Amino acid sequence: MKSSLKPNAPNKTDSYIPEPKPVTGPIEVSALYYPGTEWMPEWDMVEQTLPHVKPLLGWYDEGNPEVIDWQIKWAVEHGISSFCVDWYWNKGVQRLDHWVKGFYKARFRNYLKWYIMWANHNQPGVHSTEDQTELTKFWIDNYFKTPEYYTIDGKPVVVIFQSDNLDRDFIAEAARNGETLQPGEGLKRALELSDKMVREAGLPGIYYVNIFHGMKIDQERHKRLAKAGFKGQMNYSFTSAAYYLAEDKRGRYDRPHCFSYDLVRPGIKKWWELTATDPDLPSWPHLPTGWNDQPRSFEKSLIIHSRTPDTFRQICQDCKEFCEANGIKRIIIAPLNEWQEGSYIEPNLEYGFKMYDALRDVFCDKPAEGWPENITPEDIGRGPYDYPKMEHLDKTSWDFTHDSQGWYRNPYGTGYTKTIDGRLNFFRTMPDRPAIRTRIKPFDAAKFKSFKIRMRITPNEARQPTGNEKITLFWGTDQHPIFTQNLLSTRHGITSIPVKIDGKWHEYTIPLDTCENWFGDINEVWLDPANLNFAWVDIKWMKFE
Repeated sequence: MKSSLKPNAPNKTDSYIPEPKPVTGPIEVSALYYPGTEWMPEWDMVEQTLPHVKPLLGWYDEGNPEVIDWQIKWAVEHGISSFCVDWYWNKGVQRLDHWVKGFYKARFRNYLKWYIMWANHNQPGVHSTEDQTELTKFWIDNYFKTPEYYTIDGKPVVVIFQSDNLDRDFIAEAARNGETLQPGEGLKRALELSDKMVREAGLPGIYYVNIFHGMKIDQERHKRLAKAGFKGQMNYSFTSAAYYLAEDKRGRYDRPHCFSYDLVRPGIKKWWELTATDPDLPSWPHLPTGWNDQPRSFEKSLIIHSRTPDTFRQICQDCKEFCEANGIKRIIIAPLNEWQEGSYIEPNLEYGFKMYDALRDVFCDKPAEGWPENITPEDIGRGPYDYPKMEHLDKTSWDFTHDSQGWYRNPYGTGYTKTIDGRLNFFRTMPDRPAIRTRIKPFDAAKFKSFKIRMRITPNEARQPTGNEKITLFWGTDQHPIFTQNLLSTRHGITSIPVKIDGKWHEYTIPLDTCENWFGDINEVWLDPANLNFAWVDIKWMKFE
């Protein structure tokens, strides 16, 4: 599904953004970048929950080359020399590639390097020799030979989010051909295929980096990853591990899913010691930028509260000292701008440039003329770059005859949505989160007694139903909103009924007039059609009745 929203015209003056003035230091600083705001509905979830963190670029159009020029300028003027960008490919289907396309149109792109973090958290069976060949050819033809692509020892760097998925599917492919591969051998086959193609294209091969998951070190697994071709690891974020590694767990909401950023500092120091000097697969030391995924999860959020620029500065100083003591020359910010997950340091209303300044002051050498001035679009009369406000449609029924009619994906529950032949089609990606959402002009709950839907759900062969699956409806009002300020309570409406997952069309009626919270003016609706991962969902129509 493509957005029909268009960003506002960015130019107010004839002068452009001042040329970047990069600053550097002895330790190379890279940053994980999530290109997840392809339209205003993504920002809307942040605006509802964390409005005080609004970026200084506004609720911005992430594919706008001028926006990207600001991001490049601010990054390199605070010591960040490369972005590791989330990149999506599922059997040739790409999404969230708007930032990369905009980057290659940006005036200042020669100041910043970028590289792929292949977010291959896809359903079982999508990786294959044929697909890996097509994927690698795309990389070679479009990215690897461009001067902006980041390399180590001349090798284009590729970070892989789920190495186990590659291993699983290549082992399964070999089994279909009568061959038996051991754990790690499928992954090795996939990586060698891509590496061989890149060398045949005239490059010295690929520098592979693995994304580490979990909280425990499995040395045998690390040996398999290194044997398969990985040269290092990095963490995408640092969440619950901080709680478990910190010895002193004092704080207002202390528990593994809600704790203070003060626990992150001692936790991350222990994590660097455990992972960055690993003899088999050393991790890049990472700077954790916090976490609060309430915009996507509401009632199941993981929240790291009380983050401050001073604590972040202390973590930066700790990291610098650790790197100097161990001869490490490269670190990663994890991540830079995961606004929907509350992991960000990009300049914003909450702290201005303070997070960026802390990074720069610790890791960079101050020029004789002083640090580059922190300027914003407002300072020079440029912008705004905001998307138009998300439209709240006056609807209580939807037939999907022409478009999604105001329903958008929840990134935690759905990879993408599209309308096909008068039905809304999407793919479930997480089993315990709502899949789609809409905001509507308020209507009186008393006028409606039920919610009806015609739908079919087709399971993936890797995730068969148990017979206990349910369809769940969530709703919010001004009095009982979807998102609440009380982090430990849930006040919005919710109800469920059993659902069939058999690839056939069924109609369901969800009673509402007997639900405790079915009252007031309904202004937002979220839907989880089935709590089953990797299921295909088709919806013909939905309506309040």
